[in-house]
Amino acid sequence: MIQEVADVYNVAGMLTIDEVNFLYRLGQVSTGDGVIVEIGSFKGKSTIALARGAAKFQKGKIYAIDPHRPQLEEGYTEDTEAEFLANIKNAGVGDHVVPLIMTSEEANKGWHQPIRLLWIDGDHRYHAAKLDFALWEPFVVDGGIVAMHDTIRKKGPKRVLWEDVFRSSRFQDIAIADNITAARKVRAISLPAKLSKWATLALRAIYIAARKSRVPYSKPAGRWLLRRMTNQKWIPLICLVFSVSMAR
Repeated sequence: MIQEVADVYNVAGMLTIDEVNFLYRLGQVSTGDGVIVEIGSFKGKSTIALARGAAKFQKGKIYAIDPHRPQLEEGYTEDTEAEFLANIKNAGVGDHVVPLIMTSEEANKGWHQPIRLLWIDGDHRYHAAKLDFALWEPFVVDGGIVAMHDTIRKKGPKRVLWEDVFRSSRFQDIAIADNITAARKVRAISLPAKLSKWATLALRAIYIAARKSRVPYSKPAGRWLLRRMTNQKWIPLICLVFSVSMAR
């Protein structure tokens, strides 16, 4: 458990404890200049974790993009704007968050700021996730991070990740925490980084296969192993922290 985000674990949302911890660490990443852009805020769980991390070292604001309207196709029936704003205020991160109550496409119009961390957790259908990536990835600086949620379970994000990150020569140093996958953008991937990348993908494929098996403890063991084996140098360290997984 990380004390700085212990209260975030109880905020409504679809994140495990380890994913909250990982986002808190991502908020602290300083591998490039720019702001943090979040696509898909729901009720603010990920927003607060990112903001707490960024605030720790005065790393700038989080632009939280979400129309907060019911999305029946994805199974969301609530208007979450009021609860999102209340949670942000109650968490004490209001000064670090810029809510953009609109779609990703609307927010992108006229955007010009460089992005050091792009967090995509919006509409998980393939064409929507593909559009989010296409619209916002060009603003991610070299050395910046692109992170996506539900990249193990959901077909849309998995496909976008494979097409635009795994197969790309512009991303390396993959980190995986439960259903979050993050990678660092570079000018061109080096040969050692490419070999490491494919080794990571092989380990990921084994984990996905193990999830579907009936081997006892294969799922928690695989998640733990992926986190340990993909703990990249660009991820800020948290010392003396004991992390407990929470069922999704």
